[in-house]
Amino acid sequence: MAGMSERALIRLIKESSVSAAPELIQGIGDDCAVFGTTDAGQWLITTDTLVDQVHFDRHWHPPELLGRKSIAVNLSDIAAMGGVPRFVLLSLCLPSSLAPEWLQRWLSGVSAILAEQGCVLIGGDTVRGRDLVISVTVIGQKGEGQILYRTGARPGDMVYVSGPLGSAAAGLALFQRAKQEGTDPGQWPQWQDLLDAHLNPTPQIELGQQLGLSGCVSAMQDISDGLATDLAHICHESGTGSVLYAARLPVLPSFDSAALFLAQEKLDLLLKGGEDYQLLFTVRPGREKELETSLMNSLRHQIYPVGIITEGQGVILEKNDGSRCDITFQGYEH
Repeated sequence: MAGMSERALIRLIKESSVSAAPELIQGIGDDCAVFGTTDAGQWLITTDTLVDQVHFDRHWHPPELLGRKSIAVNLSDIAAMGGVPRFVLLSLCLPSSLAPEWLQRWLSGVSAILAEQGCVLIGGDTVRGRDLVISVTVIGQKGEGQILYRTGARPGDMVYVSGPLGSAAAGLALFQRAKQEGTDPGQWPQWQDLLDAHLNPTPQIELGQQLGLSGCVSAMQDISDGLATDLAHICHESGTGSVLYAARLPVLPSFDSAALFLAQEKLDLLLKGGEDYQLLFTVRPGREKELETSLMNSLRHQIYPVGIITEGQGVILEKNDGSRCDITFQGYEH
């Protein structure tokens, strides 16, 4: 991006933009922008762009599942603020070589996930171009609980994740390995859950709403660019630091053998890989067991404490041997 990092570009855009407007509650700097009033209702809006050969590869990604994922990554932003997704805008740049059958299958995946989530496609745009580009905007509504921002973390809060980490990154690496070798990833049924994590992520919509209702959570976002970077965003916006404990990071049972097969460092996949679309959130001191029990009773959903918010700045990783290193913003860079 013109020799500029993603964070630097976002900072430049933010500094060049109007930061306040009537009914604007949250602008640039969180998973969603938030606008509206208490009387008229508060709305959340988020957008993402996916580019062929950058964010996905049609060589291995079935069009139906890519259709689902194109929407899911935006629904995850709504979930990260405790909101309810309502409406979708869809814009497509379509190369002339794209087969109509592929597009129809992709649209069937889009329609399926929209129906599951009760969302309505209300418009968009289509153009012709050299590369396939998919741009999705989701408009959500404030849930029954509070909207959760990145700014509320305080020293002493516990850092939690909503599920296993590194799964999508391992799945992507397996697909890349299969493509390079000209083999079929179907030969690896022992890692199907990792392949599925890359192909068809599940946005944690219901969990996000429950976290917003709980009164226990101080800050939240989803894990799209890797735990190291996404926790750094919370720390930066909250003016805090944090410590992550490597021994506490949850993984699927198949993860270790896949990392060994791929000859990749497990911590790199866990912290830097991205696209897990789990929720990352901080819990107020003394409320941890209350929240864990409540979510298990209401959703049968286990959550995982992985660190603590501290004074200072940045994200520190404590390894299994007790040594520490700075991993601030060491995740995926667009």
